[in-house]
Amino acid sequence: MRRISLLATAVAAMMATGGLLPSTSGAAGCMPTGFIRDGMDLTAAQIGGNVTGTLDATGCNIGVYYDNAHLPGNVTGANIFGANYYGVVVNGDAGSMTVNVTNSQIHDIGEHPLNGTQHGNAIYYRAFGGTASGTISGNAIWTYQKNGITLNGAVSATVSDNTVAGEGPVDYIAQNGIQLGYGAAGSVTGNIVTGNAYTGLNSASSGGILVVGGSFFGPDLAYTTNLDIERNVLAGNDVGVWLANINGAGQAPSTNTNNTVKFNRIVNNAITNITGFSFGCGYQAGIADVGHKDLLVNNDISGMGYANQDCGTAFLRRVDTDSSARGVPSNK
Repeated sequence: MRRISLLATAVAAMMATGGLLPSTSGAAGCMPTGFIRDGMDLTAAQIGGNVTGTLDATGCNIGVYYDNAHLPGNVTGANIFGANYYGVVVNGDAGSMTVNVTNSQIHDIGEHPLNGTQHGNAIYYRAFGGTASGTISGNAIWTYQKNGITLNGAVSATVSDNTVAGEGPVDYIAQNGIQLGYGAAGSVTGNIVTGNAYTGLNSASSGGILVVGGSFFGPDLAYTTNLDIERNVLAGNDVGVWLANINGAGQAPSTNTNNTVKFNRIVNNAITNITGFSFGCGYQAGIADVGHKDLLVNNDISGMGYANQDCGTAFLRRVDTDSSARGVPSNK
């Protein structure tokens, strides 16, 4: 099916993704974390502990970094900015981690100016070997290079009532507002996610809420299942909610994924993703689903950016799914 191969190609392009040690600001206080990316030991302005108030991470790769080797803590009422790789990292690879990120501002995470290199995530939870959990709620997130909120691996989190504002439409990177991948679990409710829209080449679209999993993206990567995505407002994203659980053959899985998408308001009044795909046009959809027995009901989807169109400038759909999804007719 063209839809599945298109989604697989587009998501793959998007994914190309001790104690309190404080630092008040700037490169002089950046400390190595042992977290390796792009062949570098990334530095952080703070490692472990609670974060409140202003944390200027200018010159560091990370604002605040958590793992099980350092003092636990939470981010509450903070203003974190200036790092080029991550605002907040919760790394559960080596053990169990619980960190809450609440009522904070996280912004200006990426290069200056923002560019197409595949980093710049405001909030990043991961767990491949251990576990990570927490509540991510009430935050304002903007001026991120790649993703606003990312949960990958054995992560369990409540993501609620955040405002996540992308830069789009832009031609240098395909951003995502909220991503849950490779076995992440939890709920995504009451968030406002806007402006994740891509106008460039390389067969990519941007997602407001992206769910990704399966061995298509790498050996032994888990499907992401049983999520509750409810009562979010998603505006101006290439794809409002994108469910992409894809097996090694590039197809939907035969096992149930059981993700629920309901009562969301999804709108796009523009056609901006118009280049890059092999059949000569871009891709936008209110809800796109590659999965098995996902539930899609009572979503309000509107705007010319999601009006059904087979190509022209873009392949557009209000709901773009296979027959294994449940409840599609009630999405309007």
